[in-house]
Amino acid sequence: MGYTPKQEVIHSVELFHDYIRDGRIKLKEKIKVPTTVQDPCNVIRNGGLALKNRRLAEMLSEDFRPMTYQGNYNYCCCGGGGAIPMGGEMRKHRMAGGKVKAEQIKATGAKLVLVPCHNCIDQIRDLIKEHKIDAKAIHFKEAIAEHMAIPEEMIPKEDDEAETES
Repeated sequence: MGYTPKQEVIHSVELFHDYIRDGRIKLKEKIKVPTTVQDPCNVIRNGGLALKNRRLAEMLSEDFRPMTYQGNYNYCCCGGGGAIPMGGEMRKHRMAGGKVKAEQIKATGAKLVLVPCHNCIDQIRDLIKEHKIDAKAIHFKEAIAEHMAIPEEMIPKEDDEAETES
């Protein structure tokens, strides 16, 4: 007898994709710089979110540049499975294993890598630094927070009393 959650649990990629697609989150503008997207092993191959991951990146970007291999066929970044916090000797193995991922990123010419996985983002940031790639990596949630339109009724009103007291 296992525990059954009282609510549906979905990955943030699916939630963000569906909210933007359905207009629950509106964007004030798209990302201007060239972007690409990381396809994390667990999110894509185990979670089945390859299409929504790519579509979310496309919805956020004016200039989306897919990597040579995508979705289930994309290369692993070599940062998962507990490798990131191991540090020390493991770092050189992560960098060697992730070289193909660094080459994929570089080949797109993207200046921004959208990443939905906490292990991947640390690895990709390390790969960008190690291989001197002119790009940065951010989570989808960071990109959305920066580019979403906030409805007028949700913007906090300034407190008139606080202004007169200062």
